[in-house]
Amino acid sequence: MPGGKLRVLVAEDTADDFDLLMRALRRGGYEVEARRVDTAEDFHAALHAQPWDIVFSDWAMPSFTAPDALAIVHASHLDLPFIIVSGTVGEEAAVEALRNGAHDFLIKTRLTRLPVVVDRELRDAASRRERGRMQEQLMISDRMASVGILAAGVAHEINNPLAAVLANLDMALADLDAMPGVDDAGRVNLRDELSDARSAAERVRHIVRDLRIFSRSEDERRGRVDAEKVMESTLRMASNEIRHRARLVRDYQRSLPPLDASEARLGQVFLNLVVNAAQALPDGRADKNEIRVSIHRDGARARIEIADTGPGIPPDVMTRLFTPFVTTKPAGVGTGLGLSICHRIVTSLGGEITVDTRLGGGTRFTVWLPFAASDDDVATTLPIPLRHATRRGRVLIVDDEPMIARAVQRALAVDHELHAVLRGAEALALIERGERFDVIVCDLMMPEMTGIDVHDAIAAIAPDQARSIIFLTGGAFTPRAREFLDRTDNPHIEKPFDPAFLRALINDRVR
Repeated sequence: MPGGKLRVLVAEDTADDFDLLMRALRRGGYEVEARRVDTAEDFHAALHAQPWDIVFSDWAMPSFTAPDALAIVHASHLDLPFIIVSGTVGEEAAVEALRNGAHDFLIKTRLTRLPVVVDRELRDAASRRERGRMQEQLMISDRMASVGILAAGVAHEINNPLAAVLANLDMALADLDAMPGVDDAGRVNLRDELSDARSAAERVRHIVRDLRIFSRSEDERRGRVDAEKVMESTLRMASNEIRHRARLVRDYQRSLPPLDASEARLGQVFLNLVVNAAQALPDGRADKNEIRVSIHRDGARARIEIADTGPGIPPDVMTRLFTPFVTTKPAGVGTGLGLSICHRIVTSLGGEITVDTRLGGGTRFTVWLPFAASDDDVATTLPIPLRHATRRGRVLIVDDEPMIARAVQRALAVDHELHAVLRGAEALALIERGERFDVIVCDLMMPEMTGIDVHDAIAAIAPDQARSIIFLTGGAFTPRAREFLDRTDNPHIEKPFDPAFLRALINDRVR
């Protein structure tokens, strides 16, 4: 049924005709708020003075016409129903106006169908807006997917030189005590310098890991996830938003079981809630405001809370908070999609999300998520005690980054005979010639021939050699790479790697 509140802008030079239009709308059940103008300047000013639901225009006025008004609406990029109401427009002119974007035309003396026309155009306009919003959401999703792919690639590229830096620093620190010609004072200074350099490189390592977590836009696989670990990655990612606005308070219950979740999706939820909390607070008053993050056990679920001391959420927004495109942020700061996406992710993980707020008293979001069912399938990485090699093994290193190959050689040279190549095809050629190795340390992501290709090709001619491969990976950021690591029994080590761990692993395999 037509009716309801209606904001109407009317281009009309005759007051009586304006009153006639208003009466017809009110008879149709509309509660009308209207403004009448009759010049191009006034029409343009009124159009931008407030939001309107619909525009009516007389065909011809002394200094202004309906085509002029229609052109102004189009130039303003406003999707408003535009109805021509006239007693003088001819059929050809009316058809031309419709071709140019007018939505309908009515004769002033025949306004009986006006409510039906208005209702139809309002519904059509709402449908168009819902389509421009869905399109915007798709564009945002596509852009975020592109950003995720870029971030994964950047993380991979940083990991290679970073792995070499950390490995060489670790080996330099380990060799320092045995260096001849360095007195105790010099040795202390050198150790401090190397330790500071390693601490800085370790910070970069954390940043890279965080990038990799938040770049897995297509990774929906669920597993055992450490909520505290993901939250700490989130807080590092959002540190720039937080530190200028609030004190950060952590309240973690230690030794909680892992969650049954997707690390990437959980990180997406946490990041959105933390950034929302930060952006609810004014910058420059960090000593006056607080963001509190807590993780506690609540029966068979984890309870994760993110609270701020901001202004709270207005009641009219609260009722639609998890609806797409609802936001309290100013234009250009938020899309209004974040909380609806958070709600979808949390519920898909079998959890729930709630919000408590008070105007002037802050806001607290609470997420409940189930713990993983059991510890039967826990995949743990326990430290391997360093064993001295019982014999010198033959180790092949395959990595397209020479600095990585050299770092691995330095780590293993004391125990084993080493051979390094920079291309997967070279490694395959050695195996085809009959060369055999106790261990093959192979990069996973290489140009031309990946570590997966190397493995599959070697498996076809020397299965025992394929089983001897240990993969080094700076990030399995393609679906094929992730699927391969899921199904293969070969061990893999993340870059940057610990030289002592790699050495222990290889010594344990060379028997």
